[in-house]
Amino acid sequence: MFPYYFIRFSGPLLFALVGLKILSGYSVTGKITGVSWLPALHENPILDFLLLFLFTFHALYGLRLFLIDLGMMKREKLLFWFSSVVAAGLFALGCFLFF
Repeated sequence: MFPYYFIRFSGPLLFALVGLKILSGYSVTGKITGVSWLPALHENPILDFLLLFLFTFHALYGLRLFLIDLGMMKREKLLFWFSSVVAAGLFALGCFLFF
């Protein structure tokens, strides 16, 4: 049940954070002016960290849900732990490479 709720809450949060990242990118290039805090947000490591975390777990839990809904996997608990470990590994690799 946790992955289901995680996907439901992380989806809109990802949508908002990616929108902020795009807007801050436009402000860095000078296409959006007048908002003083927006350019600093583009290089904020906490935002990047949160985006990486939400994206990896959202994607793997979404794939897990997809496989279960199509009937391709019957062992839900094993798939949960497998997707959690793979997402944590990808997140750790991303943190190592990008931070």
